[in-house]
Amino acid sequence: MRISTVKKIAIIGLSCLFPDAKNPEQFWQNLTTEKDSTTDITTAELGIDPDIFYDQNKGILDKFYFKKGGFIRDFEFDPSEYNLPAEFLQNLDNTFKWSVYAAKQAIIDSGYLGNQSALSKCGVILGTLALPTKASNQLFAPIYQQTIEPAIGELLQNQDFHLAGINNGIKTSPYNAMICGLPAAIIAKAFSLSPTHFCIDAACASSFYAIKLASHYLNAGKADLMLAGAISCADPLFLRMLFSGVQGYPDNGISRPLDKASKGLITSEGIGMVVLKRYDDAVRDGDRILATICGNGLSNDGKGKHLLSPNVQGQTLAYQRAYTEAKLHPQTIDYLECHATGTLLGDTTECNSIQDFFGQHQATPLVGSAKTNVGHLLVAAGMVGITKTILSMSHNVIPPSINITQPIGSENQVIAPQKIVRTMATWPNKATKYTALSAFGFGGTNSHIILEQGK
Repeated sequence: MRISTVKKIAIIGLSCLFPDAKNPEQFWQNLTTEKDSTTDITTAELGIDPDIFYDQNKGILDKFYFKKGGFIRDFEFDPSEYNLPAEFLQNLDNTFKWSVYAAKQAIIDSGYLGNQSALSKCGVILGTLALPTKASNQLFAPIYQQTIEPAIGELLQNQDFHLAGINNGIKTSPYNAMICGLPAAIIAKAFSLSPTHFCIDAACASSFYAIKLASHYLNAGKADLMLAGAISCADPLFLRMLFSGVQGYPDNGISRPLDKASKGLITSEGIGMVVLKRYDDAVRDGDRILATICGNGLSNDGKGKHLLSPNVQGQTLAYQRAYTEAKLHPQTIDYLECHATGTLLGDTTECNSIQDFFGQHQATPLVGSAKTNVGHLLVAAGMVGITKTILSMSHNVIPPSINITQPIGSENQVIAPQKIVRTMATWPNKATKYTALSAFGFGGTNSHIILEQGK
């Protein structure tokens, strides 16, 4: 039986579609100018006047109590750019449109667009939310209505009861019902890639799970190139109701990752993708290497006290596996991009797990979180961190985590106020740069990835 050897994986292409940024260059500009790209949700995003469902008091049935979010606006999609019928693509949800857009931009960045011989051996693994989208809701609404209406009528003892119908006159493709697996297949069709394509949902750790699986396909010789990434494009109303229901939003209106005053997160949307290749092959072929993946540790420990309660032991296990795979000492890490969502329990737990693991190794990297700029992209959160740190290593500076007024941590901890990057910092003067990133999902999906400056 052939056993694949874990080797370094090169990142040779990068793309993103984040709030206020249609490409990595715009995102970098936003980071370095300390731009806050979160805003109040509008009628255009929600599909209805937000004030109809808004109530500032949390816990109100069928209401949300927080308006702020990170949104993709002014995105123009050209369906003629892809190897699929334009009408077919135009009738698909943004989940599919953003996916093929990001895939194309990543392939262009890698230098392989038009190289069909190489692309035919390229697979796709995409992290996606198993939640309704705007278009899937339009498809399913008549089914809900048909099922629920008689039951409510019976309860009310009113045979003439009818729910309000939903008909906006927009044609909705039946393919929009397949939100879990189809986006990766659409990407593969659009660029004539290999039959290796699927979607995964590992909650907020999905980005690094996708990269881990893509790296496996490369190490096992089952692919020569891999597209990996994650997308957050759930129906905004559903998402806002969901996180209001679990009270994940801040009840004091303050969401500031790594800040003691923060009481919740900001949900955001977007996508990020990378093109991966075996490091030795990338060097051989003269590819531009943006960064190298040295280690990627995963763990799944189940929930803590409840579904949204993280577990220190599971996070620590992900750290251990990453550094064992990379054969690196934690002291090697110059900068740590934390998961840091802004929830008090989540940030405190992560702070404790960092203290437990890095503290015992006397490692004190600089730390930060891009969620202070764009909010929490949920399954795509890791792609925000990857994009930030790759650009940071390339430009030799670390952008600040913004809006932090009461930094968490204390002087004797790994995460100490002076270690949180709150003003532009020059990268430590070392021959090779190393950065680490964490992405932790509810239900105990944990991931920690280590990047080396591309050489």
